[in-house]
Amino acid sequence: MKPVLLFASVAGLMAFAPLGQAAAQAPAPAPQTTQPAEPAPSQTQAAPAAPAPADPAAPQAQPQPATPAPNAATAQTGDGVDAAGFGDEVTLTARPALVLPGKATWDDLYGTFRRSLDELAGIAAAQNLTRSGPPMIRFLSSTDEQADFEAILPVSSPLDQPDKLLPALPGMTPGGQAYRFVHFGGYDTMEQTYDEITNFLDERSIQAEDSFVEEYVRDPKSTSEVDLATYIYVFPKR
Repeated sequence: MKPVLLFASVAGLMAFAPLGQAAAQAPAPAPQTTQPAEPAPSQTQAAPAAPAPADPAAPQAQPQPATPAPNAATAQTGDGVDAAGFGDEVTLTARPALVLPGKATWDDLYGTFRRSLDELAGIAAAQNLTRSGPPMIRFLSSTDEQADFEAILPVSSPLDQPDKLLPALPGMTPGGQAYRFVHFGGYDTMEQTYDEITNFLDERSIQAEDSFVEEYVRDPKSTSEVDLATYIYVFPKR
């Protein structure tokens, strides 16, 4: 299901055996049974030789360099996405941003988004604007052929010279109460996530606004497709 179907859906309402001892042969030899019992202690002294080889084996228990591995993984996923739920209620705070309106066909949706976000990054760099958060795409409306959207790049610097930002415009990131969903992976598997979002809304009889937002938490330029993570925000109707 393309996001276009989400528009239609939300508009209508988302693991030692004991040793056999020799019997005493005669009352006189019985003391001899005690003497064989003394060699037994000598065997006990041979036993300490067994622990000695155990010491060289102990160094092998030092494959603890495996401990740094979790640290590396934590460093890569320290953005908190893995701890996020599916359908968390959150409140977004609007922040200054560069906004670039655009249109995209469904066949080239992701490519168009990438080009728009790259253009915003270029404008921000040219104007020495400091990026303050992950880029976003806000879906405004859609048809069977295309979608109207806004590419959004949060920035922390003031946007007091709008003419130098063209074709981008000064604006704000989306704000307010929203349901936040997480999609892991690339755009080719996004359809299933939107199906799950639609079911989530329908099961709870949530009426949502037609527009919704994708926030690309992990930069596609520096993240493999399998490790990509995207927040999807759906805004309930008031």
